[in-house]
Amino acid sequence: MRNVFLIALVWLALTAVSKVQDEPKPAISNEPLTAEQIAIYRVVLADYMKGTHDALNLADRTEPLQRFEGSSEIGCISGITLTDPKPPSLVHRITAPSDLGPKLVLVDADTQQGKINKNDPQNLVKRAIDDHERVTDKQLDDSIKKAFEVGVFTLSEIAFDKGHQNAIVGYSFVCGGLCGSGNILLLKKVGRKWKMAKQCGGWVS
Repeated sequence: MRNVFLIALVWLALTAVSKVQDEPKPAISNEPLTAEQIAIYRVVLADYMKGTHDALNLADRTEPLQRFEGSSEIGCISGITLTDPKPPSLVHRITAPSDLGPKLVLVDADTQQGKINKNDPQNLVKRAIDDHERVTDKQLDDSIKKAFEVGVFTLSEIAFDKGHQNAIVGYSFVCGGLCGSGNILLLKKVGRKWKMAKQCGGWVS
């Protein structure tokens, strides 16, 4: 029963997803990450990996920060004026994952996407629907487990307020077309350390 439900759920989601054109890739900065950026990323990764002993595939470059002005989450930064990363289409390369935390495996974002596509649980579901292939619960479970193993975690650029006492940063974890999650976080500087303050908005697929 669970098998049939999962297949039906994924199929309904598949039919609801519209195709979008690929956006131009952002330029990569020649500047290394600052000590402040590294400190913030360490907090984000430590919070995300809390309670797990598994390694995490970390993308070798950041992605543009997706802002949310006009959405219901805007109250998260009420009273805080943030400055956008300059320019907003510029991202950074990550070269030393050990600076950001333990159990991080640095991966090329494009190469890893190929592995994600190959191990996407949607492939199994499509075979069940299109080819009427019998799919067991174990096959679904194994497919999802493998998808998580090859999934990639990507950090966004960071937006600070003028005094660099507040910061907004996002992340995404993608393990397939309908396998992943992400969040936008507010961090505050307490003394000399950055602390997690709020989750401003998230998504799950």
